[in-house]
Amino acid sequence: MPLSPPLALSLFYLTAFAVMGAYLPYFNLYLEGIGQSGLQIGLLSALLPLCGALAPTAGGMLADRHGRRRDLVILSSFLALLAFAFLLVTRHFAWIALVVVVYSLARALALPLVEASAMEIAEAGGPHYGRMRVWGSVAFILTSLVVGRLIGAWGERLLIGTLLILLALNALAAFLLPRDAPRAVASRAAGALLRLVATPRTALFLAACMLSQASHGPYYVFYSIHLEKAGYGVPAIGLLWALAVGCEVVAILRMPALLARLGTLPTMTLCLLLAALRWGICAMSVAPWAMALAQTLHAASYAAFHVAAVTHTHRLFGADHRASGQAIYSSATYGVGNVVGMLGSGLLYDRIASSTLFAAASWTALAGAGLLFAVSRRPEGGRGV
Repeated sequence: MPLSPPLALSLFYLTAFAVMGAYLPYFNLYLEGIGQSGLQIGLLSALLPLCGALAPTAGGMLADRHGRRRDLVILSSFLALLAFAFLLVTRHFAWIALVVVVYSLARALALPLVEASAMEIAEAGGPHYGRMRVWGSVAFILTSLVVGRLIGAWGERLLIGTLLILLALNALAAFLLPRDAPRAVASRAAGALLRLVATPRTALFLAACMLSQASHGPYYVFYSIHLEKAGYGVPAIGLLWALAVGCEVVAILRMPALLARLGTLPTMTLCLLLAALRWGICAMSVAPWAMALAQTLHAASYAAFHVAAVTHTHRLFGADHRASGQAIYSSATYGVGNVVGMLGSGLLYDRIASSTLFAAASWTALAGAGLLFAVSRRPEGGRGV
């Protein structure tokens, strides 16, 4: 008996973010453990979002034209699994980089297409987006805690096998996604999409999303290493990552009421101001209370911002370009934004203090808030948008 579309999407989110719960906190510790330098870690970390900037838009446009979201998600999930398996047999930087490139190009296609489907189901009267997406956050928490304890007991080298198991489960979940009906697309749809992206309102929105994610660069690349050098053990690092995502769960579930009250753009602006506060705290202290406080602000800097941005994208791009719109948002935010933040952090990490990196992240978030304020002041702006 096939799963209902909301349940199938929830399962995909669960398995996809289980992968991220193992990858984000611990992959760079694995790289450090096999002898990669700070610059090499930064470069390898930047490859995933760099590929994420290149691949999703073409996949989104293809899905909008032919209605093949599910097939593309299945293909990308299995290619990602196959590519990552090669890390079992290499520790050389150049080969690791090649594997990460292939893996990242394959994996980058899937999530924007799933986001578009989830928003459509919510709009059609199904459970709201957050109730499907939240299972990814729950999986991230559990995976980060369990893998952290396993690594603490057995070492970072068991990470690759663990990730392969999780990637296999994600590929199986892709088979359970609902099938798509073919979509009728106007012959000038691509031109209309380009014109929409080129408008100042859309361009400023995407630039702000890019800066928001760029501000997370030091956090995603070096936060675990930063804590390890400050004396935190791997289980404690996992607990701090889990605290952040626990707060993310609460925020995601509360987002419908917040968006109804404030609208998407004001919510995103507030989130970026709180992100600036979060990175400022990280710049000033590594005390346990400070780290715990900063991690609670993940509810704003990532979770609330993401839900508001996905919702804004869904409304902004309209019915004909929903997969393309989510792919473009993903490319700008998790592609270009992560490239700027992660690569910049990698280039600077061996030259300046990590506290200085977090201070720069705080200013980056403030710049993004300024762009969103400019968008909201334009005549097209509105409370509900």
